[in-house]
Amino acid sequence: MNYWSHIDKLLEVHICGVIEKSRKYTSLSITEAAALFHDFGKINPNFQKKLAGVNGGRYSNHSYLSVFAFVYFAKTNGEACRQLLKAENTSDYKIKFRQVIALIAHHHGDLPNFVDLLNLEEITNAAMFVEKNELPFSSFLSKQLSIKHNLFSIDYDEFDFQNSSRFVKHLHLKFWRVNALQYFMDTQFGFASLIHADKRDAGNNVWYQFEDRIPQAIEDMDLALARKFQLFDQGPVSSDLNRLRTAIRVEATKNISRHLLSSGRVFTITAPTGAGKTYTLLSVAKEIQRQKGPLGIIYALPFLSITEQVQRILDEDGIDYLPVNSKVNNQELVTALELYEVNPTLENLQKILQQDFAEHSFDHPFIITTFVQFFETLVSNKNATLLKLPNFSNRIFLIDELQALPPRLYIFFSAWLEAFCRKNNSYVILSTATMPKLDFPVKDYTDESVDPYLLFKEYSDNQPIELITPERYFSDKTFNRYKIHLVDNDKFMLQDLVDHVLSQTKSCLVILNTIGDTKELYEKLEELSHVILLNTHFTPSDRSEKIKMAKAFLNANEKVILISTQLIEAGVDIDFPVVYRDLCPLPSLIQSAGRCNRNNTFPEMGDVYFFQLKKEQGKASSEVIYKGEAAEFLRFCKEYITDGIEENKLYAVQSDFFSSIRDSLSIGDFKKGNKSINMIECVNNAEFERLGEFQLIDNDLFGEQYKYYIPKDENDFSCEELADLVIQSLSTTGFEESRKVRIEINNRLKELSDRIINVRLNLKKDQVAPAYRNEKTYFDIRVLSDLNNYSFEKGLELGTNNLLL
Repeated sequence: MNYWSHIDKLLEVHICGVIEKSRKYTSLSITEAAALFHDFGKINPNFQKKLAGVNGGRYSNHSYLSVFAFVYFAKTNGEACRQLLKAENTSDYKIKFRQVIALIAHHHGDLPNFVDLLNLEEITNAAMFVEKNELPFSSFLSKQLSIKHNLFSIDYDEFDFQNSSRFVKHLHLKFWRVNALQYFMDTQFGFASLIHADKRDAGNNVWYQFEDRIPQAIEDMDLALARKFQLFDQGPVSSDLNRLRTAIRVEATKNISRHLLSSGRVFTITAPTGAGKTYTLLSVAKEIQRQKGPLGIIYALPFLSITEQVQRILDEDGIDYLPVNSKVNNQELVTALELYEVNPTLENLQKILQQDFAEHSFDHPFIITTFVQFFETLVSNKNATLLKLPNFSNRIFLIDELQALPPRLYIFFSAWLEAFCRKNNSYVILSTATMPKLDFPVKDYTDESVDPYLLFKEYSDNQPIELITPERYFSDKTFNRYKIHLVDNDKFMLQDLVDHVLSQTKSCLVILNTIGDTKELYEKLEELSHVILLNTHFTPSDRSEKIKMAKAFLNANEKVILISTQLIEAGVDIDFPVVYRDLCPLPSLIQSAGRCNRNNTFPEMGDVYFFQLKKEQGKASSEVIYKGEAAEFLRFCKEYITDGIEENKLYAVQSDFFSSIRDSLSIGDFKKGNKSINMIECVNNAEFERLGEFQLIDNDLFGEQYKYYIPKDENDFSCEELADLVIQSLSTTGFEESRKVRIEINNRLKELSDRIINVRLNLKKDQVAPAYRNEKTYFDIRVLSDLNNYSFEKGLELGTNNLLL
């Protein structure tokens, strides 16, 4: 009898296809075993009837039946199963056995905490079904898959089954903790490789873009960078700043060449702001490719505004890349959709699905993405997110602006990446002007479950290697571009700031901590010429336009005052002679000051004014944003930033700051609402779902967030058209057509993203959300009803009392 996995594919063909495709990414024995058994449950006659479009009965599930097939195979083929799993000993076998169960049971869902490895109701339902229906698992294994084994059948006994398949905390956790990091990463990567291969084979997708394009991509980038560096070297006499940028790039490239001879996987580049780190990172990646072969690149940055800057550089140099974020469309996917509209063939539909899969699985030689996509994937348990993880192997990770991570995660992710890269033939370059201390603190841990030394056993011998001599560049006079002036006024109010800014004859950048403060300052200065307001209550397209305007005024030597929140403080290439900064932690101060005399173009040293803005009630604005441990960071700035300190003295200060963070903060803590979760503890306890709760941006921290679409005019019904497409998708039949419509929806969302803003409100304080015109929202997007509440000059106007940040 024939059994089918999908309408057009025999079950044995699919299983063999999944095994073959998973081997492209991993040689893990748990993946091999899971790939073999993952769809055995589709032998279920009800599933076969359902596939044929016939109502065959209530129970048509297959995942837990597949678990039964694996468990009872192992029961009568114990030695063969041990060999299949390459178990080193009995305890290793028990853990690997349960890893396979996790992969099989949840390959259509998410990885669970192992104490909740199997759902009792699902077990009961599957058991009741196999008691009444004899499923020829053993026959299928021998006849269709030609695997010799001792014949087995499902003779279900609840106690016996639970005893062999459950993860018992007091019993199995001690086995797990012998090598918790390896078991955790193997489970995660094995699961990711299985679902990746499963989806590929189900969609008949045999196009591996990374594999096909990597030789040409390396050659093209090599030529493009060679041309660019030749222009740098042979152009007209460059400035001192450009000569230092070249020196940094050359030193980093030379050192990576030397260090690649050792076992190092994680490297750092600690260079001042404006030091040309993008080209340095690309040059280092090029050298790694030259020595280590066809490795792809994943370039991760904290904010979309910075990814756009890097994309412009790559576009200018003709380097091919795939942007993966919530805003930029994959142009090849757009082209495929347009081609299908003109010529709706099955072949053109397949091209759409392939391009979409490439984007969602990072299947491209050069990916540019955000910290959210990158770091959340590394520790995720979610099916859709982990689809990317197999393509994290054989990579060079370029991580710029590392300081943008939460401080408690600096060391954790450095250690995690070191272990991941060692296991998966990858390398990572961490880059920033404000590099955290990435070694473990010298302290005794009374709780072994959060002890980083025990989890990351090899990290202390494989710590990040610095590729340049930071002291040389930070102390150079060329990078001594500004002086910090402390505003000595304990009652520095908004009007005092207004008077101070008005006293300046030069262009000013004023960076404040809250949206409300930026709006209040703008209202007091808006009658002046060339005053620009910038915060997250503007659409991304308007934000970009405002930065362009500010640059144009600066280039024309016309005085401009740019009032912004901290969204401008990192990575934005803009250069003011005077910068004002409200009280903030040291890394933010240095990044903000990096917008002052950035390119050393002003005849005099730049001026950075550092102050603490107070409200009418006497409370500091900084206290609204920086709470808890962040308040301690403010105290550090108050103590260590002295009046008149110059840029070249800050390297020593930031070294002290990051030493204090390393020594005082626990490693791997993150907040989820009111909960505090420790990542090391999650790994030690096999808590995949708990660790998977990690989000880089905690939406619970600063109130409820609402998405608003700002129409271009009264005739802009883009959101309503998206809603129509969503409704249309509900009636679409067939996997391929349904998927195509979902891809179109995703593309439309990206097109809308340039006019979507996020508004945070604290409903407990009776703050009122703006009115919206769409009665039903899709993707939680509201359409602003009164366009008089938004303008290019002031953004979304909620009323000052209605602002949270």
